[in-house]
Amino acid sequence: MKAVLGPNGDLSFQTKLKIFMWKTIFEGTEIPIKQENLLVPGEYLVSYMASAHIGVVQQRLLSDGKESPQEMARIISTITLNGPFIAAGLKK
Repeated sequence: MKAVLGPNGDLSFQTKLKIFMWKTIFEGTEIPIKQENLLVPGEYLVSYMASAHIGVVQQRLLSDGKESPQEMARIISTITLNGPFIAAGLKK
């Protein structure tokens, strides 16, 4: 993972992740999210989410990976589903 997300990592990984997320969110679910219901353009939503997920994984790599994969999944899903302000305790 460090080879892909480290300082000299492969930027094409980010592009592939964004494509995967787009297909999953807008095309691959049983009930795809309708773009007309979005508060922001879909491209920006996917870019934000992919960058946030990559950033969290990079932080784990920088801190020598003390959290288990299950804990990382919990952290990412908590921030993703609740948003950063609720995850930070600033908003209920």
